[in-house]
Amino acid sequence: MSYSTDPSRREAVHEEFLRRAGRIPFLGVGLSVDVYSPDVFDLYQELRREQIPMGYLEIFHAASEALEMVRARFPDTPLAYHAEGVWVTQPDWDTAYNSQGRLRAIACNLRMLKAHWVNQECAAKEIAGLSFGTYLPPVFTRASADITAYQAWNVQLQLDECAWGPQANSPLLLLENPPLTYFLMGEMPYAEFFSNITGKAPCGLVLDLGHVWTVYRYSGAWRNQCLESFFEDFLKRFPLERVIQIHIAGLDCHPHIPTHVGSGPFENPPDWIDAHEAPIPDELLMLLARVIRESRLLNLKGIALEVDNKTIPLICREMKTVLKMMEPFVHVPARVPSPATNLQKAATCPVENVEPSRETRDVLTRQYRECMALVSEVLSGRLDVPSQWDAEMKEGLHVYATQYLPYEILSWGGDVKVMFPSACAILDQYGISLEQFVEFWFAHPRTSESEYDFFLLKINVFVEFIGQVFPGASSLVKQEAELLAQGYLLASQGPSTNP
Repeated sequence: MSYSTDPSRREAVHEEFLRRAGRIPFLGVGLSVDVYSPDVFDLYQELRREQIPMGYLEIFHAASEALEMVRARFPDTPLAYHAEGVWVTQPDWDTAYNSQGRLRAIACNLRMLKAHWVNQECAAKEIAGLSFGTYLPPVFTRASADITAYQAWNVQLQLDECAWGPQANSPLLLLENPPLTYFLMGEMPYAEFFSNITGKAPCGLVLDLGHVWTVYRYSGAWRNQCLESFFEDFLKRFPLERVIQIHIAGLDCHPHIPTHVGSGPFENPPDWIDAHEAPIPDELLMLLARVIRESRLLNLKGIALEVDNKTIPLICREMKTVLKMMEPFVHVPARVPSPATNLQKAATCPVENVEPSRETRDVLTRQYRECMALVSEVLSGRLDVPSQWDAEMKEGLHVYATQYLPYEILSWGGDVKVMFPSACAILDQYGISLEQFVEFWFAHPRTSESEYDFFLLKINVFVEFIGQVFPGASSLVKQEAELLAQGYLLASQGPSTNP
């Protein structure tokens, strides 16, 4: 049962969603891509060479110069945009993250791309002053859903106020269901969390099937249900009528974390996490074949393979597989005519966005602070996982805090030893472990005023770290940092432009 109980309000909010969704054409099967890896222009050429049709591209956040290059090279290709840094799950989104500046930059990129929608993970990489390289899901609570819904709608309203020129209308905001990485926090069931959001905000959704699989794995549902049964229950509770796009991508075990075997009446699933570079497992193709037949999937506009960091030959093979699966569906412009078409010229929003109480925001602030304190204390070894947690959830949090996070800080998105070889050599010489850098990272909360960029953040924090633990190397590490930043910003301007 949904946590949002006012039927008339839900209906009015959904009408507003339909008004916006009705502007978006059906795009078919496409790719959600990173501009740089693989090189999007090389990928496009290979798709053309193999005569693999592509309905659209969803472009992940990149430097404006790179996005402008993509639009210029693909003038007739429908585009969508996967934004970064719009942390609508966070209670301090409006005050701590330069939200207005980030939204202005996103609006500029949306205009440049002529994007049909803007997708934002319903998750965050900056929480309670701490920064992460990969997404952390929201805490699954009533307060969290209420604040997320309100802030998502506010983002849409702020985008509406931007000048869109010939595009005329602001792109629809989509929230993507997030992955679980070994654990979750909160008492509200995952699917109902999104039902509660869509009952209060006219946003669309991206249904990521790999992320749903991680819920099956790390919520412990696998102990009591097979995957097929779990997915049937999930589909009954998830607001499929809001799904604009479906994502499917690879899953894999972490290359540096040993897997462990659990026990239960059903087969123990592997310790897979979100891994776009990996092959799409058969389990997800099975979920795709099931959900595409769902009668409530009324507003679907596209199905995208997420392929950042994947090899081009593998992308081509998997694209062929999915296209063959989708043949009965992809040529139909819509499952049913959208009732929103008569409302597309409505000038005003028919229902008000109601701000949650100050108490609700305070509750959520406390929940995130407690969550981050728990992760930090388990990471540092000062605290074991709470005894009231079940064994699997305790193990998941312990793996995340003591293995996944240190790897993320030291190696993911830039290996510190490769980035700062001279400074790290000095640390080795004096017996200063890089584990201290991980502790330093989480011991010093910081507020982000600029655009979120994990690589640049890692550079800046490492310079701060050296200044504290070995001031004599400060000049050296600053030189290494300056060269890194210059090279990174130059590379970010765009991929190769060879025809």
